[in-house]
Amino acid sequence: MYVECPTWCSTDHVAENVRLLEDLSHSGEAADLAIPGGPGYRLLAHARLGLDPFTEDVSERQPYVLVDNQSEPFVLRPVEAEVFADRLEVFAARVRALARSAS
Repeated sequence: MYVECPTWCSTDHVAENVRLLEDLSHSGEAADLAIPGGPGYRLLAHARLGLDPFTEDVSERQPYVLVDNQSEPFVLRPVEAEVFADRLEVFAARVRALARSAS
């Protein structure tokens, strides 16, 4: 059965070979939050768009932002993602101020 993807979907559904519609989900490219150190960086979290059009969870049948810290995924509605982004900006300003104080 053909299921049209949102324009932002980067999932290769043919390679996934999903057999049940309930298992089909759309994912966008991830935005990574990384901490420098060691060889390269360490991934703290990533965020991506998601959509599960046939899931039993009705709230995930609309696009959402998934923030995953590698131990727990958080599914955010668009308004919640905006609040989270605002809090990230405040956090970034505080980390910058700490770095300047440490210098």
